[in-house]
Amino acid sequence: MINTAFLTDSPLFRNLDETERAQILIIGQVRTYKKDEVIFHEGDTGDGLFIVVKGSIRISKRSATGEEALTILEPNAFFGEMAIIDFSPRAADAIANEPTDLFFVPLKDLRSLIEAQHQIALKVLYALCEALVQRLRETNERYMSIFTIAQWSAGGHNGLIPLP
Repeated sequence: MINTAFLTDSPLFRNLDETERAQILIIGQVRTYKKDEVIFHEGDTGDGLFIVVKGSIRISKRSATGEEALTILEPNAFFGEMAIIDFSPRAADAIANEPTDLFFVPLKDLRSLIEAQHQIALKVLYALCEALVQRLRETNERYMSIFTIAQWSAGGHNGLIPLP
């Protein structure tokens, strides 16, 4: 038996009341993965979203030099959420970083629920927007850090960073 508190602690579902969370629990299922087991590959069809219940997940891209981990997701984090918004293929690989339990919410069932229950739709989509804005801000900060480093290394400053 799984402790269902993870839905209360997940940013995506924390604003739902008890009855609304129960509806999410009804349509979802727990899936268990071994260390280094692939949850999905970049390019796969987005068929639902996941919440990390126990363990951790690597979100990675493949490159000429191998796997490049973009982030590690810990318990209560969610991923695969872009499938809610569009029908594009998965944008990265998701791999169990250690033995992991995930709660999987199938896209078709979630879409049916949010179409029928507008209060759930508003709460989930608002939480999704908040999370995506936060991720965009973090990406912008990383981009600017990389851009700054690239400017200094190409600028002929002999690797020295001026002090204020």
